[in-house]
Amino acid sequence: MESTATKIVLAFADAKDRESIYSIRHQVYASELSQHPENESGRLMDKLDAINCYIVAKIDDEIAGFVAITPPNNVGYSIDKYFSREDLPLVFDEGLYEIRLLTVIDAKRGSHVCAMLVFGALSYIDSLKGKTIVAIGRLEVLDIYLQGGMQSLGRQVQSGKVSYELLSAETRDLRSFLRLKKLFAHLEKRVDWKLTGVNFLKPVSCYHGGDFFDAIGDEFDSLHKINDVINADVLDAWFDPVPGILKALEKHLAWALKTSPPTGSEGMQRMIATARGVQTKNILPGAGSSDLIFLGLRHWITPASRVLILDPMYGEYAHVLENVIGCQVSRFLLSRENNYAVDLNKLASCLKSDYDWVILVNPNSPTGQYIEKENLRNIIKAVPKTTRFWIDETYIDYVDSAQSLEQSAADSSNVVICKSMSKAYALSGVRSAYLCGPEVLIDELRLISPPWAVSLPGQIVACEALRNSVYYRERWEETHRLRDDLTLGLSGLGWDVVPGHANFLLCHIPLDQPETAVVISGCRKHKLFLRDVANMGHCFDNRTIRIAVKDAKINQAMLEIIKMVLRN
Repeated sequence: MESTATKIVLAFADAKDRESIYSIRHQVYASELSQHPENESGRLMDKLDAINCYIVAKIDDEIAGFVAITPPNNVGYSIDKYFSREDLPLVFDEGLYEIRLLTVIDAKRGSHVCAMLVFGALSYIDSLKGKTIVAIGRLEVLDIYLQGGMQSLGRQVQSGKVSYELLSAETRDLRSFLRLKKLFAHLEKRVDWKLTGVNFLKPVSCYHGGDFFDAIGDEFDSLHKINDVINADVLDAWFDPVPGILKALEKHLAWALKTSPPTGSEGMQRMIATARGVQTKNILPGAGSSDLIFLGLRHWITPASRVLILDPMYGEYAHVLENVIGCQVSRFLLSRENNYAVDLNKLASCLKSDYDWVILVNPNSPTGQYIEKENLRNIIKAVPKTTRFWIDETYIDYVDSAQSLEQSAADSSNVVICKSMSKAYALSGVRSAYLCGPEVLIDELRLISPPWAVSLPGQIVACEALRNSVYYRERWEETHRLRDDLTLGLSGLGWDVVPGHANFLLCHIPLDQPETAVVISGCRKHKLFLRDVANMGHCFDNRTIRIAVKDAKINQAMLEIIKMVLRN
């Protein structure tokens, strides 16, 4: 293994490097592994070399290893040699890149060269805005690919003396892959990075689903396709907003679009306060919960803060805390054995560690589990007032509005409730949300909250929704019945379905069925989009999916599509 002081240079191959690469390929893949017949030239090339990009790892100016990246093209990929495209859960489009020919010379095997080449290739593809990565990895170095965030597609192939595993990944998943982040931090000290224009993969945003826009188009010139797509990878309401909202917007839409809204969303603030039984001083409206998360957490939490979160939990919180603020995050691990319910005794014991902030999503996403109001209130009372609580109640109405802690938060000195109106009120598109908490904390944020934070359409529809509580209570109750029916259908497929309390279900796929990536990719071909929750917690494997509850007809359609995918 190379000395710890040795720097490995990572660079794009030039013409001279390519000649060395072709010679090494002959030595390894013809002479050593018998995948190709040896030839007199001692060089090995193929038709993809005309379009391949090579990254080389050099030590003391000598090639220690290399990897090839095949971009989207009309010639093909090396996996075409071993697999039929029709049998693969991949979309062969302008976003598909292949990593191939990962090679390390004999003297450097067992060193960091292999890992650096994989990470260099992943980073390069990410810089090109590639969407999907595919590779066939040698079983001997499979862990390198898996640690890099790639997932097995459950297919192997033998070539010469070598067995390969088919792997794939979405680049957006790699950015939030925690093991990858830690490995990059370690390797960055060992590599002289000379891949111009390419950085080690950095987390740039938190993935929230929404892949269904790939089938619709995010420039919105093909909105006629919306009825062809099932967007079960996000948790938007299955029902429409109360009809009064649509009437108000239809009648006054032109005015609402061209008119500046009330600066501080004052009317919306009053309506929320009245509906929740608190005072206006306790309410701060915002443009969706993410707006308030970034505003509040970045104001109150510093890199020196100690914060406790649930694991698994809605990924935006870990993203902001770890990647944006960089504070000290501890994770309260939930287990599948008890359906990811929070053990209150263990939580109470954990909170003796004197955290600055505790952040909970209740009901939790993606598990659908919740802590009852009185139990959570008792937990909070037992903790010193120096520990503050941020409780996200986006889905509480699906349980029971009476389970909300908003009134307790308003009367407290250390509790803030974050409440999105997106999911329970069918208002995801207008980004209306609010915080409820003690006046002193809310005033701190009011001072730094931008004017016109919520659009005029957003304020109009939020107020109208709050005037029509009966309509929404009926929809929430109907959601319970739809969720129960969907649970039965998914359980009938052999899936282990966590009994949830919101508008979604967390499912575990049995070992005798395809893995998550295969199921999700297969469903995409039928315009059904499901959510891989791997980046939402350390406890998940590659057999876990979250699926949103839809109406009865769409739920049945989803079940039929999943059945087709499982049969194939």
